Amino acid sequence: MKTPRWLLFPVLVAGLAWGGEAAPLRLTHQQALRLGLTNLLQARIAREIREQLRQAPEAEKGIFDWQLGASATNGRLEFGEINPRFSGLASLYLTEFNTTQDIRSASLGLSKLDAFGGTVSLTFNTGFNASSFIVNNQTLPTGPAASLAFGTVNPYSGTANLSYSQPLLRGFGRSVTEAKLRAALEEAKGASEGFRTRMQELLTQVDNLYWDQVYAHQNLENKQVALKLSQAHLQEDQEKVNSGMLAPIELPQVEATVAERERQLLSAQALLDNAKAALLETLFPDGDRPGSLDLVDAPVPGPEPLPLAEAKAKAMAHRPEIGQAQYSLAANRSLEQAAHNALLPRLDSQVAVIRDTTSHSDVNAVFNDWSQGKYPGYFVGLSFSFPIQNRTSRARMAQARSAIRGSQYLVQDTLTTVNLDVEQAFNFLITARKQVEAADKALEFRKQSLDAEMSKLENGMSTPFFVLQRQEELDQARTADLEARIGAEKAQTNYARAMGTLVETAE
Repeated sequence: MKTPRWLLFPVLVAGLAWGGEAAPLRLTHQQALRLGLTNLLQARIAREIREQLRQAPEAEKGIFDWQLGASATNGRLEFGEINPRFSGLASLYLTEFNTTQDIRSASLGLSKLDAFGGTVSLTFNTGFNASSFIVNNQTLPTGPAASLAFGTVNPYSGTANLSYSQPLLRGFGRSVTEAKLRAALEEAKGASEGFRTRMQELLTQVDNLYWDQVYAHQNLENKQVALKLSQAHLQEDQEKVNSGMLAPIELPQVEATVAERERQLLSAQALLDNAKAALLETLFPDGDRPGSLDLVDAPVPGPEPLPLAEAKAKAMAHRPEIGQAQYSLAANRSLEQAAHNALLPRLDSQVAVIRDTTSHSDVNAVFNDWSQGKYPGYFVGLSFSFPIQNRTSRARMAQARSAIRGSQYLVQDTLTTVNLDVEQAFNFLITARKQVEAADKALEFRKQSLDAEMSKLENGMSTPFFVLQRQEELDQARTADLEARIGAEKAQTNYARAMGTLVETAE
């Protein structure tokens, strides 16, 4: 069940601000992932591809549908003069023979293929075939000596036929007749797994964009703090210079630091603007989007990761790539059964029950003959055929076996790749969490170092140069701490992707 869109936004758009811009949308990390499941253009494309592949089994089921056929014809043939000058009587008679033939026919039939390869069919054929003849005999060119006209008396006839044809060798059995259908069903299941794979990739992309904006926003705040510290320090030093407590030679270093912090602030602002644009364009591709995004979640260490052994077991059960490879193998096995059957000779049996009619002067009599079964008949037969070299079937069998081996290798390779992927994701996550702990400690020590350097400066035991160094070190520590926390968040998402649970986590 899809989550209603309005539930994704605790605060959506309250109206337009006085400046004419839409109110910012407060968005949690979970809400961003849910939006990614529904809004991303690539997600929509993936759904359409999945739907196309899901229709393949329905197309294959069509071979078992009843087939209705009907036809009707109407025609006339007229023959020109026939002068039998080779009859030996040309010296005595001149004969004109004119023929008009009317032909009409109608047929109706039903046929169906069953699961074992047999075909049952029921057909009705009725027709009208009438000819009229006019014969003019002349002894002299000036006029006829005799004339004769006659035509078909009973032009209507028909046939009813109920037949069944069953392959006994090639083409026999459900494994053969339903081979393409079963392969299509397996491929449709694989399409669903392929869709989950694609959605995991897209969710990872959304996750990265979310945390990239969080990083850019926090980085901008850090640069603002660093600039304020350097500006305050410059102001204090200027006052000390004015009061004679500090030599003017110390000011250029501080002023250079302020200018560098201003440059860093501009870069941080550009980074934030680009991160906002990327996330907005990705989550709201249709253009109906808020003015900005207010990201709620901060990068904090999550719960302890699942142990590696359990994570690998979960990945074996949930990674869509494994399921997709296994479904492909099952599809190729179904096709291999059909290819193996095609190596057999063709031996088909036919059985038919026939209801014929005699010729009649009207069509109602034809139907009476059918209903009363006046002229019954039957037909039983066998037909055999086999290509001597059978190169086509043997080549297709070799192709089918090669496809199975390839699918088996793909399954093995996918299992190996997934196993390694989980282990690497686990190691990255563990390392990232340790880096957060180390960065937190380093940040705290840098804060203490700056406080100590400021105290030494107040007591005349340090210089502005060393204070600026401690400030720069603190700024770098803040950046490193932020990067470590963002890295841990991304590693956590990557670990969920490696286990194959990222889509379920976002839903």
